[in-house]
Amino acid sequence: MTIDAEKTGQELMRNALNELVADPTAKINKLRVVKKAGLSHGLLNKKSYATIKLDIESAQLTRELELRNRSKDEQIAELTLKLQKAESKVKESKYESQVGSDKSQKNVQGTLMAKLVEMYRYNDLLRAELAEKHNLDIDQETGEVISLKK
Repeated sequence: MTIDAEKTGQELMRNALNELVADPTAKINKLRVVKKAGLSHGLLNKKSYATIKLDIESAQLTRELELRNRSKDEQIAELTLKLQKAESKVKESKYESQVGSDKSQKNVQGTLMAKLVEMYRYNDLLRAELAEKHNLDIDQETGEVISLKK
């Protein structure tokens, strides 16, 4: 009768272990398997439970590796997402700076053109005043002041 009870206990532990292994988020250790099987923790110290005890320890190590790898995969996914966001921000800022640069460059060019037109207008006014008041003109090629004869 005790042999059947021990075998039943081993089967209960094996089933509990299989259920915990099937759940990818469940932590696996001796205490959890024994509690899930509804048995006493002391049974694992018996020689007849040595195989299930080794299986539990093996499953525990495997699960710890899986959880570490999963957390690394999650970190990689998180970092990849952050990298993609950063790359899109860089692209946006490059585009905005290029657009802003084009606009500011056009503004500077427009300002310079307005000043140049104004300078030509003043030049024309000064030449007209010079010719009218002093009967003088300026040679376009050499820049010499020339006397106008009336």
